[in-house]
Amino acid sequence: MLEFLRFSGKESIVIDPLIKEVKNSFTYEFWVKPLTEHKNSIQTFIKNSGMTGQNYVIGPVHGGTHSIAGAGISVGKNGVTVFEHTHNYLPATLVYDGEIHKWTHVAVVYKDKRPFLYINGKLVKSGLKSLKNEVYASGIIGGLQPYGYFNGLLGELRIWSYPRSQYEINKDMNKSITGEVQGLYGCWSISGNDFIEVGRSKTKSHDIKLVKEDIQISQAAKSVMKQTDVETIDVIVCVHNALADVMECLESLMVKKTIPFNLIIVDDGSDNATKSYLKHFANKYNVQLVRNRVAQGYTKAANKGLKLSRSNYSVLLNSDTIVTQHWLEKLIQCMESEKHVGIVGPVSNAATWQSVPKVTDGTGWATNPLDLTVEEQSRIVEKASTKSYPEVPLLNGFCLMIKRDVLNRIGYFDEVNFEHGYGEENDFCLRATSAGFKLKVSENCFIYHKKSKSYTEAKKSILKKRANNSLNKKFSLEEIKKATDALKLNEKLQLLRSNVLQGINKKIPENNNPLVLFVLPVKGGNGGVHSIIQETIGLQKININAKIAIKGKLKKEYLENYPEAKDYFLYFKDEEELIRISQHFDIVVATIFSSVSLVKNIIDKYPYIKSAYYIQDYEPWFFTTDHPSYLQAIESYELLPNIYAYAKTNWICNIVKKNHGLNVHKIQPSLDQSLFNSGFERVVDNKQVRISAMVRPKTPRRSPKETVEVLKEIKEMYGDKVEISTFGCTNDELKKLEDSDRSLFKNYGVLKRHQVATLLKGTDIFIDLSSYQAFGRTGLEAMAVGCCVILPVIGGTDEYAVHNENSYLVNVQHREKVIEYICRLIDDHEIRQYFSQKAIRSARRYSIEEAAISAANFFLEIVRSESH
Repeated sequence: MLEFLRFSGKESIVIDPLIKEVKNSFTYEFWVKPLTEHKNSIQTFIKNSGMTGQNYVIGPVHGGTHSIAGAGISVGKNGVTVFEHTHNYLPATLVYDGEIHKWTHVAVVYKDKRPFLYINGKLVKSGLKSLKNEVYASGIIGGLQPYGYFNGLLGELRIWSYPRSQYEINKDMNKSITGEVQGLYGCWSISGNDFIEVGRSKTKSHDIKLVKEDIQISQAAKSVMKQTDVETIDVIVCVHNALADVMECLESLMVKKTIPFNLIIVDDGSDNATKSYLKHFANKYNVQLVRNRVAQGYTKAANKGLKLSRSNYSVLLNSDTIVTQHWLEKLIQCMESEKHVGIVGPVSNAATWQSVPKVTDGTGWATNPLDLTVEEQSRIVEKASTKSYPEVPLLNGFCLMIKRDVLNRIGYFDEVNFEHGYGEENDFCLRATSAGFKLKVSENCFIYHKKSKSYTEAKKSILKKRANNSLNKKFSLEEIKKATDALKLNEKLQLLRSNVLQGINKKIPENNNPLVLFVLPVKGGNGGVHSIIQETIGLQKININAKIAIKGKLKKEYLENYPEAKDYFLYFKDEEELIRISQHFDIVVATIFSSVSLVKNIIDKYPYIKSAYYIQDYEPWFFTTDHPSYLQAIESYELLPNIYAYAKTNWICNIVKKNHGLNVHKIQPSLDQSLFNSGFERVVDNKQVRISAMVRPKTPRRSPKETVEVLKEIKEMYGDKVEISTFGCTNDELKKLEDSDRSLFKNYGVLKRHQVATLLKGTDIFIDLSSYQAFGRTGLEAMAVGCCVILPVIGGTDEYAVHNENSYLVNVQHREKVIEYICRLIDDHEIRQYFSQKAIRSARRYSIEEAAISAANFFLEIVRSESH
């Protein structure tokens, strides 16, 4: 009789959150009988479909960095899905839809980062090869919040450190494993009332951190397995004056935000300037701000923040710090490296025993001033690190990640003896170690520390002396000396410092994750803005931390139009704030002619930043030659001689090169396949042909008057045989163009992207009679849903449209020809069907993923290139 674990949908067992020894090519095997269905998913990198409603047998653990993903497996009565998890990334990489109602053997085999699924020993599905550098096996059985727990029965589980063949799977799936087997990382099964490891590798033993408390097995009617708390994070920043440092700290948190966290700011009686800024910042980013009217001291402020925190992990961060890329992921990795770790901290340039490369400088604690950017220092530290996570008795309080269990066990900081700070973290750490918790240094995580300016040097000296006296009263001199000596003599930290010192004298490690800022100082709603939004989302999914700087007064509009990108917006009130925010980036990208001068001012202030220009149109054509903006548009191509320009069509590249001598790099255009696709049943009405057109009266190059005149002629010719819809303008604007009180068309007004998709999916013919289109995003989107399209021949539409093959390309000035092509499509159903099929095939070449990869490669070339 098969022995099994009964999971009720709220428990998990932790073998090891992320099994670092097992990656890229490995195998999961288990017997399973799910009792519920799981949420259906689409096999694609675009959707994060693993966020809710899954029945995870193996919980997909966060990979810790952008380039590493943890694998997870959901099994429901309706199929099996494999997921990968890292920052803002939880897509289904393999989806198998099939009934699983009885005991079933499941094997997921990863071969060079591509999953293959075997059901009862038979290969049934292959998945997508991971976009990540590495895919690790996850070691949480039963799922994790908030993504989903397993509800069902689970038999023996095996994890192999290599991809097993179909023959091997069939040969062994009905056999028990009782000893050492080559290539087996671990095998866990039921023995009596325990879930135990019954097999392991011949080549390597494991220190498996298996939670076996109160496990409910098949023979036991009661007890519950250990429940995993939701992995949420609160970052707490206590502030007392020192506004310049505070601004850099808080803005670095927003810039470097790559995983979700809640920000709590405690204003401890700051001056009016700081108070005003914090209020402005909190409103911009919807963070929690609390204020002490009169300063109460750091310890009380920190406790106030910790008591407001409800998360599993709370991070206390000094307001004179600058965080670096993936700092939170690195701290989490360290925290989860062992079961009993309760507090972790990073290394820094100025953090006493956690300083690198030097601890002291002859006059006191070192601050390690280096002629390097913060991110360059971070990359040196990351390369120097062995990820050994040194265990220490004390941690510097400039940045502490504290597990909720620690606070529940020992309470908060001692407000009585350490009211104003200095020494409170030593007391807290010593109490934590006495309670059985481990303290570790995340020595691959670097955070820059400016050193506090909240107090004068004289005041700090008094506070330190008072704190030492208080510490000596609570702990013996022997305890304090033992802790200090352990830090001083820590060999792992000494090795790190040595490695960092060597790294400084060598070439700075390559930047594989550049920080990119798009400067977008205009209203949204047009194709160019759509491109930037969806390509930013795509870049985030492939580990490029891209953000978009928009004017604060446009926040509401952008959040309404692009809620999916809310985590990637940075808001600026004026040019001064924009320039200050930009200092944290490697590349700053101009997105319209009027933004090039802003980028120039940023580069003038911070010459280490590389400048780029995303040219999305030939903008001098927007204006008459006597218009003030005409000259500005011309000058935008020449204002920064060393700018890295790029565009999505050859037409743009060629015209800019021809007219201004600027080399423009060609990248792949993007298309949001999740919105614009042919995955729906198109309604065919042989009695009426549906036509839609975009009419934009405020944009003369879109030929609004000519478009309306053509549509009127078509309506007069065909009457009820055609239904004509317009969008892009108000009813009043359309009436003026029609020169009639009664419109012949159904006008949908100004539409959002999803509304455009809905309209186009009910359209047979889409017409764009612009005088030219640099790209013509709506034309490609129309083709993607199966519309027949008529597009301008002048411009970059030939990127995707081929005349007489999948479209008709026209010159709006040749009205008779335009009418002829529209009539041809209306009259001939077979041509419409042919064009529709060809259009869909052509559009399938484009995706957000491919565009993001294309842009990412361009950005990587920029940061790796030598200075001009």
